[in-house]
Amino acid sequence: MSKYLNVQPAQLFIVLFSLLLVTSLTQPVFAEPVVAGKVIVYYFHGDMRCRTCNRIESYTKETVKSEFAKELADGLIEIRIVNTDDSENEHFIKDFQLTNRAVVLVENRNGELVKWSNLNRIWLLVSDKDSFQFYIEEEVKSFMDSDSKSE
Repeated sequence: MSKYLNVQPAQLFIVLFSLLLVTSLTQPVFAEPVVAGKVIVYYFHGDMRCRTCNRIESYTKETVKSEFAKELADGLIEIRIVNTDDSENEHFIKDFQLTNRAVVLVENRNGELVKWSNLNRIWLLVSDKDSFQFYIEEEVKSFMDSDSKSE
C-alpha cells in the first residue's frame, strides 16, 4: 500500500493517529441537547400605562416565572417587556399586527421568526387573575407543544 502512496508505514501510522487524536479532541464527550427554538413571551405596552396594563404585565411575568421556571433556566423561554412607543420598537406593531397592548408568543429559530400568536383574550380575563394566568399557562404550553410536533 505504501508504494502507491509513496509513504512509509510509520508515516502513515503517524498521520492516521494524528487525525484520530484531533477528531477525538474536537468531539464533545456529552452532546448538548438541540433546542428547536426559543419561545419569547412579549408584553407590548406604550408610554401611557394604566393600572390594567400594569396588571397584565405583572400577571404574565408571574405566570411564566412560576409555571415555566425550568424552561426559563434552560433558556427555552424568555420574557421581554417592550415599549412600542419607542421608535426602535415601532416595527413590532406591524410585525405582529398590534392594535392594543398585547401578550404575544414568538418562536425564533436561529434568529428567524418561525411563528407567533397574539393572546387576544388577556383583556377579557384580566379582571380574574386565576383565569388570566391559566390562559397564559395553557397558551404557552400549547404553543410549545405545537412546535415539538412540527419537527
